[in-house]
Amino acid sequence: MRLTRTLTAGAALIALASLTGCGGDGEAVAGGGGKSLPKAKDMAAMERFVNQYTPCTELTKYAPDAQHGGKQFEDVPKGAGAGVKEQMYCNAERGDMALVAISDMKKFQQALKANDAAGKDGDAVALVGVDFAVVPNANEPSRALKSSGMLVASCSAKLNAEIPSGYLKREGTVEGCIMTDYFPG
Repeated sequence: MRLTRTLTAGAALIALASLTGCGGDGEAVAGGGGKSLPKAKDMAAMERFVNQYTPCTELTKYAPDAQHGGKQFEDVPKGAGAGVKEQMYCNAERGDMALVAISDMKKFQQALKANDAAGKDGDAVALVGVDFAVVPNANEPSRALKSSGMLVASCSAKLNAEIPSGYLKREGTVEGCIMTDYFPG
């Protein structure tokens, strides 16, 4: 009887760890529409999480484009004023990604909304969890992360109006921003 209870408790712990999306380093937090958003306690947990879906190699604090005079990550919100506590970059299979540890999701969404208002939204899509975002600069990593449980944070009235029926449209922390499971193509 004791062995059965021990095995049951162990199975429950394994099931809980698999729900986190972060290999036990984070926790799943209920989102809208039955979706759970992944959570990562630090940059290492975020990197491990992303690597479950698409390669994230050569983690560095310097944007890959900055070394070559490019501006592909120029409009990703940065700094404490944008609710960002840490930002790193990694190489993906067919592009690069910004990994963003978020200390204040409201400030982060305000920065996304300000970028949209200034016409700086570009092609970048911010995929968010509870306390982090991943911003791939190419479609391949975005498609690979679609099954991760992350949602697209959209503060673009144009994109928000184009979301097809049946996709999640949860109000963000800032008016005009939504969280959706629709990944624009």
